[in-house]
Amino acid sequence: MAKSLTLKRSLSFPLVCLYGLGNILGAGVYVLIGKVAGEAGYFTPFSFLMASVIAGITAFSFAELTSRYPVSAGEAV
Repeated sequence: MAKSLTLKRSLSFPLVCLYGLGNILGAGVYVLIGKVAGEAGYFTPFSFLMASVIAGITAFSFAELTSRYPVSAGEAV
């Protein structure tokens, strides 16, 4: 009789989800860098800096809206 071999689970469901999300976002970042470098050329670092400043302003705007309207979906109110 052959023994059945089973693999022991060592990854939890949340860890597998985060791993998949990291792979998807990571691949997108590599594609984005190539596209931006093709368009911006030597100004690629500046364009990423400018994009991060705009994203930061957006994040702080959403944080301000959610603190002013502390209800579910407060930023949409």
